[in-house]
Amino acid sequence: MSDNNFTHPKMDVERVNEIKKASFWVSQLFILVATVLGVYLAASQGYKQAVQFENMTSYKENYYLQKSLQYELQDNISLLKDLMTRLQDPNNYGARSESLNFYSLVWENMKFSKTTLGTPPEFLRIAQQFYRNIATTQQKIAKGDISTAYGIKQFQEQIDIVEQQLIPALEKSTDQIKKELDGSDVIL
Repeated sequence: MSDNNFTHPKMDVERVNEIKKASFWVSQLFILVATVLGVYLAASQGYKQAVQFENMTSYKENYYLQKSLQYELQDNISLLKDLMTRLQDPNNYGARSESLNFYSLVWENMKFSKTTLGTPPEFLRIAQQFYRNIATTQQKIAKGDISTAYGIKQFQEQIDIVEQQLIPALEKSTDQIKKELDGSDVIL
């Protein structure tokens, strides 16, 4: 037998070691890629869930804010209609100078709510004009700058704007928000 048929044992060990080194680095590379990919996918999914949660929370807060504004406006319109009735009564002389104490909890607190800016601006504009125009008209009636009949006509115009434009728009908006939340786990 010749020595050529047999390989040198030291060379076999070196080849095996080289193969082990290469397979070690390849497996480490796969582990690294899998780890990076797993972290990326987990972070991406976590971010999506956080954004979705924030959106749903914002929708819910906006729903309650708009509904509360709607109810407050409806209550204030009732107060205004009561005042209009008293102003038309010829025996009620003090009605001209009566102060109209509107409910303003929601309207005043909207100044401090981050949700207010999620409310459509046209809603806020109409509500703001309503409160401002009613206060101005009431002051003019109390001072005698305008007649009671003209003041009542001004009041009715403001009521009509809110009842025919703002209240239906608020109802439509809150219905839309409610539909958006119906498919989620958020409970109104």
